[in-house]
Amino acid sequence: MTRLAVMWVHGVEIADARFADTSMDLLRTEFTRIAGVDADEALVLRTAFWAPVYEGRQDALLRRMGGARAQGVFDLLDSLGSATDRGSVAALLGLVASGLVRSLPGSPDFHYPTLRWLVVHYLGDAISYQAGAVDRALYDGVHRVLARSLHDLATEAGEDAPLCVLAHSLGSVVASNFFYDLQVAGGLHPDGSAGVAPEVAAELGDTPAERGETLGWLYTLGSPLALFAQRHPDFGTPITVPHPQLDLRHPGAGGEWVNYWDPDDVIAAPIRPLNDAYAKAVVADRTVAVAPWWLGWTPLVHPFYWNDVRVVRPVATQLAMAWHRLQEGPDRVTTG
Repeated sequence: MTRLAVMWVHGVEIADARFADTSMDLLRTEFTRIAGVDADEALVLRTAFWAPVYEGRQDALLRRMGGARAQGVFDLLDSLGSATDRGSVAALLGLVASGLVRSLPGSPDFHYPTLRWLVVHYLGDAISYQAGAVDRALYDGVHRVLARSLHDLATEAGEDAPLCVLAHSLGSVVASNFFYDLQVAGGLHPDGSAGVAPEVAAELGDTPAERGETLGWLYTLGSPLALFAQRHPDFGTPITVPHPQLDLRHPGAGGEWVNYWDPDDVIAAPIRPLNDAYAKAVVADRTVAVAPWWLGWTPLVHPFYWNDVRVVRPVATQLAMAWHRLQEGPDRVTTG
């Protein structure tokens, strides 16, 4: 039986390795209902929890900005942020309410601690991640986490298991860059890019899945890819989804890149209009209303994508159809 591999790549403000628990449970439920087969038999699920790459530096920065007495507040904000990413509306409202606090006892000049915490995590992650001409350590450190998750998926699901990636917020930029580097290494984008760093390659085995050749489905959720594309002439080159090798190994598997965005989410944007290459690579910029109705008209919708059935159900449907095609289709063609 061919199993499908699914990877979750988180965005900013994450501090809990269980960030995708709610989303995983929702995908399992929807897949089982739609496919008529137990998701635990058909799917192998993994997260790429890259937040610890930055955590030490960000904690040190916040302590220097707010003083040692503020550490307890930042720990509480981390906890609320993690609960929010698992779909807790109450935690999100707690974060919003804390944003009204102007100063902390013992740190009178450290105004609006919650907003500063957000800035350090949101802008700090983005700034730190970008590969610089001098130091790629953090960029490559994040990609090592994705490489380890991909290795684990290939080990459990199979070395040529078709791969689906759900990537939220900055995680969509991370996933795009990671698979672009793999595709450069595989000769899909001969544009002179550096490709996979040695320390990242060291985490990967020499299997089709770990070369990125089985990437079939990419779902970017609340993605700021359009903002990051400004760095490139004509807004850059997208990754190829599905990978051309997927159909050779799994004829008829299909595949798609869909970008989900809520118009009330000021971080998200459509990406097909960037250029002709993106228009061809991305099947759809699909507008979706996420979060509870009474919150869904505000920019606070940003954390809710992969915990919302309106996003997960179409993903589960595509994976269910693909799984049945793979079980019933022609024998796979192996190409080495």
